[in-house]
Amino acid sequence: MTELVFRSLKNESEFPLFDTITALLPTTGVGVRMRTFQDLAASGDYRPEWVWIALDGDDVVARVSFWGPKGVEHPIALDYFDFDTVENGTALLKVAYAALVGPDYHSPMGHPRPEYNLFLPAAWKEEPLARAEANARIEAAEAAGLTFSVERLNLRWEPEYGLPPRPTRLTFTEVTDDELLIGLLERILDGSLDAHDREQLLVKDPTVVAAETLEMIANMPGGRGRWRLAYNQTGELVGMVMPTHNGNSATIGYIGVAIGHRGHGYAYDLLAEAMHIFADEGQPFITDNTDVGNHPMAAIFDRIGYRITGKRMLFT
Repeated sequence: MTELVFRSLKNESEFPLFDTITALLPTTGVGVRMRTFQDLAASGDYRPEWVWIALDGDDVVARVSFWGPKGVEHPIALDYFDFDTVENGTALLKVAYAALVGPDYHSPMGHPRPEYNLFLPAAWKEEPLARAEANARIEAAEAAGLTFSVERLNLRWEPEYGLPPRPTRLTFTEVTDDELLIGLLERILDGSLDAHDREQLLVKDPTVVAAETLEMIANMPGGRGRWRLAYNQTGELVGMVMPTHNGNSATIGYIGVAIGHRGHGYAYDLLAEAMHIFADEGQPFITDNTDVGNHPMAAIFDRIGYRITGKRMLFT
């Protein structure tokens, strides 16, 4: 075998090369996104310098693509990751990450550090072939230096599933004061069950995590116009929801109830209000996710009418 060549694509005309990989690709839904690579590339979600291949002669034997919604300067996620052998996949992943974010995988200040999103069918652990295909990618990712973070449920709502009644016990207002929002986010982060929030709080001050959360959602293509603060009947600020658009679909960017106001089912009301905002716009569907271990939020998504479309493992 000749020595492998690792490189990014030269230009958009090479996008078709990504699909010429000679490796046996998964047939069980492992690593498969709802939209094809070529469709997402045509939408501007992939750029040639974010797409990497390993060449054995003229044959593509491994491939990696980093994703970011149109308009962002740096990729925020790695999603496609396929290879003929774990060794070749590991080698390509190391080279691609080092080229994009540095040899220690830490991006410069202010740039996102792309996480590997391994898309999975909902019952992947019960299906031997799916489990084997997933485990090969897990092995390669960990050998390249990535660390498992969390497993999440992928969720979807469509109007035909039924729209819940619009909530009436909370008063919703638009967000006009970032300082007020950051203070609320700090109270939401206190006791959060979200794995990403908890990981961030181990190494950062809550105010910093809150400010970064605001910036991250604000930079999504959906903008800030749909964000809402929620007040209870006595005028107390109890929570917020940040509906947005990720470039592919409507999504609940962030949702939370402040500590001291939990246990009243307000998260259901917040989610329902966001769904009505999207329904009023005529959005055809909403896609979201939550940690497998965040049982309260998973139960709310289920009760309000979302359906599970798969799972996703994140590696940082």
